[in-house]
Amino acid sequence: MQKRRIVIVEGSAAGPKAAAKARRIDNSAEVVILQKEADLSMASCGYPYYVGGYFDDRNMLLCTPTGVTRNPLFYLNAKDIEAKVNSEVTAIDRKGHTVSFRNTVTGDAGEMAYDKLIIATGSVPRMPPVPGVGLDGITTLQSMKDADFLRKVRDEGKIKKAVVVGGGLIGIETCEALQLAGVEITVIELLPQLLMILDWELAKLASRIM
Repeated sequence: MQKRRIVIVEGSAAGPKAAAKARRIDNSAEVVILQKEADLSMASCGYPYYVGGYFDDRNMLLCTPTGVTRNPLFYLNAKDIEAKVNSEVTAIDRKGHTVSFRNTVTGDAGEMAYDKLIIATGSVPRMPPVPGVGLDGITTLQSMKDADFLRKVRDEGKIKKAVVVGGGLIGIETCEALQLAGVEITVIELLPQLLMILDWELAKLASRIM
């Protein structure tokens, strides 16, 4: 009997968790992760702390609590999951149950059949519709590439002022990280308070402290 194949699109946080869950549910299935980036299972909540210099080893964002890097070999050995990095999914044929993908380094294209497909691509940062959002020095903090860029800014020490658009958790953590690097921060938030996860009184207290 042919093994069924479960394909997961993207391998940041939700993708590898879905793959691990699929493996626990079906020990005989072929489980494959197709990840556009070179890294896997990035701890995105740690990006601001890497940027701020709480730790210097970039690899800590990719490690298990015991210090093992979550790379394709880790997933193969630990969970019998095939993780293909630098593999961008370019098309999904839902009727034919296939996904097309392209290697972002070599340009080689491929196609893979699936029995079950899990899409775990996450969110897309929303850039404000204003002139100049594509200029140099403007970035989001959604990927390892973004974290590397901001860490470079911090290490060079040339930037003295920064504007952070968005007063949610990542925005405020980024403010703290850049402030520790000696950068003067201005936060711009569309909503009537920062940290919408908090009630109004606690959010105002946090605002006063900041």
